[in-house]
Amino acid sequence: MAEVMIRRRTLFRHPLAAIGGSLILVSGFLFVMLFLIDVGSSEDNPYLPLLTFIIVPSIGVVGVLLFLISVWLQVRAARRRGEKVKFNLAIDPYDPAYVRNLRRFLLLTAILIIASAYGGTRAYDATESTEFCGETCHEVMGPQNVTYHNSAHARVACAKCHIGPGASFRVKYKFDGIRQLFATALNTFSRPIETPVHSLRPAQETCEGCHWPRQFYGEKMITHTYYKTDEQNSPWTTKLLMKIGGGNPRTGEVGGIHWHMLSANNVEYIATDPKRENIPWVRLVTSEGETVIYTDPSEDIPDINDPATEIRKFDCMDCHNRPSHAFLPPAKSINLALSSGSISTRLPYIRQVGLGLLNADYSTKEEALAAIESGLFEYYKSKFPAFADSAKTSIEQAADMLKTIYDASFFPEMRTDYRQRENNLSHFVNDGCFRCHDGMMQNSEGKAISHSCETCHLIIAQGPSEKVEELASDIAGIDFKHPEDIDEMWRDVKCTECHTPDTGY
Repeated sequence: MAEVMIRRRTLFRHPLAAIGGSLILVSGFLFVMLFLIDVGSSEDNPYLPLLTFIIVPSIGVVGVLLFLISVWLQVRAARRRGEKVKFNLAIDPYDPAYVRNLRRFLLLTAILIIASAYGGTRAYDATESTEFCGETCHEVMGPQNVTYHNSAHARVACAKCHIGPGASFRVKYKFDGIRQLFATALNTFSRPIETPVHSLRPAQETCEGCHWPRQFYGEKMITHTYYKTDEQNSPWTTKLLMKIGGGNPRTGEVGGIHWHMLSANNVEYIATDPKRENIPWVRLVTSEGETVIYTDPSEDIPDINDPATEIRKFDCMDCHNRPSHAFLPPAKSINLALSSGSISTRLPYIRQVGLGLLNADYSTKEEALAAIESGLFEYYKSKFPAFADSAKTSIEQAADMLKTIYDASFFPEMRTDYRQRENNLSHFVNDGCFRCHDGMMQNSEGKAISHSCETCHLIIAQGPSEKVEELASDIAGIDFKHPEDIDEMWRDVKCTECHTPDTGY
């Protein structure tokens, strides 16, 4: 009988195994160190959980994979040489050394399982946090993070709206997050980030967890104070009763703006552009079951039977498309600053000059902030030199406020501001309501969707003053009067034909 030669070889003799083992040891050491820092730290750091529970364990996983690859390579090489491979995994409960090693192995395995469970939980919590969403990828998500913290939803976690309840959507978004991480790492993300987000859940599954149409009813008074681009920055105030509407069984009232969202009505539309700004086709199914289709005769209507044609059900996000990430047009921000006194109305032409400085093209935010401050001082020194010396404090205050406005809504590195972030909640700068309520959409009988101002709101006071008692008023409603003398042109021309995204007012 031929003698069988037995050779014992360690699996770590292969270079890949050595590298893999080193990565496992290094990741284990780093994990312990960072874990202790994470437990002992009293400050929230969005990068620490990412590093501790995602990046470092990933290094360990890479080490394990390299070790397994090295085992496969060694086994394959041995078999090619005609050698038989046998792993020495014999169980000997009577060997004291074996039992000691087994206990150590089981103890280390238990520690690893506990650490993995804890690390997985912390990694999940970290990736669900607002800090992770907004601060970890600070360049990409900077505009969204800043506007989120300035919004009415600043205390609602990002995941509550972007993911919502249910395991299936969480898994889907985690996988989509991997794609986004690669895009960030490889610098292949778009500037600006494309909107709307087509993978968002239907608003009924997220928004209506807190807001639902039955709880919207009646009217709400809104006050807008505008300022002209004249030397005096003359004010013009308009008070509106917004017909919030909806339907509430306790009041029996059904109607108003939130009529669109009542479950008894089904409103659908087709948009011909990715941003859903151009809508040539609308279908309404009423509570009585009647179907009415409105189309714009000047537009080419897509084939509704074509599978590629998206017929979208109207929901909250079709009007409230910027509930947490509103990029205010500069005119609106300046109006608010003038109204609150943050910018003095005594500064000649401050609204006009401020608009020009905010809307100018800049490469970086640092360049913009410096140019806004220097530009404002240079304007008053050249145009009103005597006034510039006496009103230096007011000019400094105005410059600081303009920089604050820019910092909150303009992000040149991401090419993101109000011009790329349409807001459909009104019809100022962007068409918004006018996408359907422009008087052009007609049914088969020639009846158009109403474009009367009083469909959504009632003007109860207006005039050239900031004081209510000086305004023309009538609780029954008064006709709109434009701050500038344009006669009746406002009846035939949409607001957005003059108040364009290019001008911002």
